[in-house]
Amino acid sequence: MKLKDNLVSTAFELFLKYGIKSVSMDDISRKLGISKKTIYSVVNTKEELIDDVLSTHLEKDECDIQSILNQSRDAIDEMVNVTKHVAIFLKQMTPSLIYDLKKYYPVFWSKIESTHFTFIERTIYANLLRGQKEGLYRQDFDPMIISKLYVLKSTSIADQDKFPAEAFDRLTLFKEMVRYHLRGIVSEKGAKLFDLQHKNILYL
Repeated sequence: MKLKDNLVSTAFELFLKYGIKSVSMDDISRKLGISKKTIYSVVNTKEELIDDVLSTHLEKDECDIQSILNQSRDAIDEMVNVTKHVAIFLKQMTPSLIYDLKKYYPVFWSKIESTHFTFIERTIYANLLRGQKEGLYRQDFDPMIISKLYVLKSTSIADQDKFPAEAFDRLTLFKEMVRYHLRGIVSEKGAKLFDLQHKNILYL
């Protein structure tokens, strides 16, 4: 089991840094200092390894986000802390990672869209309800619609046609998207609180 964990962890590290397409099983075996035969005793194909990497990462990411939700003081603090969490990941990730998934491994990208993005939508929906209850968000919007728009905006910043990596930094895009989202929904009370916190997003 330790070998499988090390394999998944190392593959994830290389995928983050170089993308998926350009990382071969030879690269992974050299990084681990083991033979490809040993790797293939644990996984049958590179595709199976990619699936294991994505499943492990997404499960951990969702647990980390849930922990953030449980510890946040209010809805705005929650959004700022989740944004900081995602920003750490984006700083480590090469833009080609998402491009590779969408172009060469569409089945895995579809899996992310159907599972992880659904989790994000539920998380944002709950945050919107919390913010309205706390009086930090306006009451005159539909949380269901706004949560779906948030996910659509999140997926759009990964679109290479709209935002080519050579022209747009993914971290900057994400920060601008979150600030745009929050500025559009905060109440007068929430705006004052966000003014105190938004530097935590601006200077990530």
